[in-house]
Amino acid sequence: MAEGTDFAGYTIVRCLGSGGMGEVYVAQHPRLPRQDALKVLRPETSTNQEFRERFLREADLTAALSHPNIVGVYDRGEFDGQLWISMEYVDGTDVSRLLRSAGGVSDDQAVAIISAVADALDYAHQHDLLHRDVKPANILISDTDPASRRIKLADFGIARCANDSVGLTATNMTVGTVFYAAPEQLTGSVIDGRADQYALAATAFQLFTGAPPFENSNAAVIIGKHLSAPPPSLSQRRPDLTALDPVLAKALAKDPRDRFDKCADFARALQHGLGAAGADATILAPATSDQTQVLHADKSTRSRRSLVLPVVLTVLLIAALVFAAIEFTRAKDEQPAAPRPAATTTTAPPVTTTATVPSPTEAPTESPAAPTEETVTSTVTVETTTAPSTATPTAPTTTEAPAPEQETPIRECMQQTGMTRLQCWEEIRRSERRR
Repeated sequence: MAEGTDFAGYTIVRCLGSGGMGEVYVAQHPRLPRQDALKVLRPETSTNQEFRERFLREADLTAALSHPNIVGVYDRGEFDGQLWISMEYVDGTDVSRLLRSAGGVSDDQAVAIISAVADALDYAHQHDLLHRDVKPANILISDTDPASRRIKLADFGIARCANDSVGLTATNMTVGTVFYAAPEQLTGSVIDGRADQYALAATAFQLFTGAPPFENSNAAVIIGKHLSAPPPSLSQRRPDLTALDPVLAKALAKDPRDRFDKCADFARALQHGLGAAGADATILAPATSDQTQVLHADKSTRSRRSLVLPVVLTVLLIAALVFAAIEFTRAKDEQPAAPRPAATTTTAPPVTTTATVPSPTEAPTESPAAPTEETVTSTVTVETTTAPSTATPTAPTTTEAPAPEQETPIRECMQQTGMTRLQCWEEIRRSERRR
């Protein structure tokens, strides 16, 4: 119909689209300052009893629903042999057109769309109403600000009561419906709300990939794939959404019993899976400026930590070597000088000297004293000043020597006890005194 045409009291503004059953127009309400969506059946369709009943059913069943995500029905009637129905007009576009646009549909938008439609479907199912034609073309989105954007499920034109066991088989389905129809719906079996869930999952697959799960120019081939082919993996087309594979596989299961109980359960699983996929993507994605700062700091910390262990090990090794060298030198210094005979038996008073170490290259000195009977119990005390680390401190030692007859006991003592020569000598002397 042309712009300005009067139809059942409505004034035609423009044509929104056309389908197999008729056309949809934007029309001015005859009495209210409002524009409605006016769906008009073709004359040849209006006379078809099957389509006539289906059309009237849409009006009656949908008019009983009141949900923010379902297009409301206002009125219905017949004018000049053509059936019509007036509905809520959504000033925007449908998802099928949105998919064909340059921007397409983002993943977040896809989840928002699926969640809204899932709520609408569960509400309809609670009122014993099945949609049976869920697809992108029947999901309307307003063009208002995203914060107040409206998502509406439309076209219950082939809706039936849930207790209606007569199925709509592939012979009377449009080609567009076949892309999303559940296996049990294609075979004319008794269906429930999980058939709408299957169609919603097929729609979600297209929102994420840009194409329905099964594609072919021959509708019979598509039907065959719905009936027997396993659902395609989303990650094959979107490797970044691997987390959604089990979710879609469950909703697209051939057996309705293997699907989610409700459409909202599917939508929540989808949202959760997308959150997990987003987290993985964050790990793989380049860091932002703030993230870069944190990552660089962490990297510097790890670099410093990676240097600490080798340094500590090196210091410990050096310390161990120095300690071993000191102990070796100390043990060497503790060994007594070669035995020599006493020059005289005259007792000399104990002599104490102080050796000063002026530099690393100057060794401590001590005043020689003749070994006598009395000096066996006296020691020479050597006091040293603090020398640089290159000088080895000298431990206090005695200057007396053992008599020749004591050499054999000393050697036996050293072999049996592991003590030094000086220690054995002193131990032998103490034993002699006790006797």
